[in-house]
Amino acid sequence: MTEGGEQLYLILAQAAAGPTTRYPVGERRTVLVFARAASHDGALATATAGLAEQGWGEPAFQKVGIIELGPHLSAEDRAPAEYAMAHGCAVRVYGGEPTRNGAA
Repeated sequence: MTEGGEQLYLILAQAAAGPTTRYPVGERRTVLVFARAASHDGALATATAGLAEQGWGEPAFQKVGIIELGPHLSAEDRAPAEYAMAHGCAVRVYGGEPTRNGAA
């Protein structure tokens, strides 16, 4: 927890690619969003803004939880988690197959 009472949230979501992403417009992808916030609602607001800033829209949030920085984080997750703690938000897009009709 930070001095301001903020914590690091990990959010699993589906989002639609916009024209500034490297994916076809409208294609839905699974994303992990790391968001620094003081509350659950604040984390979702931060995630929505962070996704939009990176060209993603129509987020469908699936799971939200508080995580801690530590040795349990994989190398893939450590960098975005640390970035989010420093800057507020980080997004990881999963490569694999795009989702169809909102299903993974």
